[in-house]
Amino acid sequence: MCFSYNTLQQVKVKASGTFANTQSGFELFLNWVAKHCKEELPVFFLMESTGVYNEQLAWFLYNKGQKCTVILPNKAKRYLQSTGIKSKNDKIDAQGLARMCAEQSLPLWQPLSKNIYTLRSLTRLHESLTKQRTILNNQLHAVSYSMYKLKEVTKGLTNTIKAIEKQLNLVEKQIQHLIIKDALLKEKYDKISKIKGVGLLSR
Repeated sequence: MCFSYNTLQQVKVKASGTFANTQSGFELFLNWVAKHCKEELPVFFLMESTGVYNEQLAWFLYNKGQKCTVILPNKAKRYLQSTGIKSKNDKIDAQGLARMCAEQSLPLWQPLSKNIYTLRSLTRLHESLTKQRTILNNQLHAVSYSMYKLKEVTKGLTNTIKAIEKQLNLVEKQIQHLIIKDALLKEKYDKISKIKGVGLLSR
């Protein structure tokens, strides 16, 4: 979404477009922005945080020396509601973000360190494995109370749970090792772990 504003702070949407969430799509997007925006004016980019799906674009813009901001979806939602917009689709959301970027002074996005990205991925994997283990344990419990004792099913569930637990132990060791070797993460972990009930994988 490309926009302009005058001295009365009236925002005007100049153009809109759709681009693929790929490197080639990012290049087309940046060229499109250059075509529609005046060179003498600073350009700011604003996007919603959508898990891992916005990160490649944020990194692309950052590496190109562009000014980029990433906000949480609930912040964007509150802004749209404050303007009286109730409908919601991609075009309306894009217009809302463009206006928000023009009207507000928002902090610029800074990439996290590689270790923090790795830590986030490991903790998400641990959470996913834990959920799978819970589901399988519930299934195993249900089988034990079924009319017929299905040894094949019980064995399959038991072996799968053991494999998941083995993987969980490995992930926990990787998380611990990552924190220990990163001085900044270690410092933060040491501080927060002093809180009663907070541990390595507290939720």
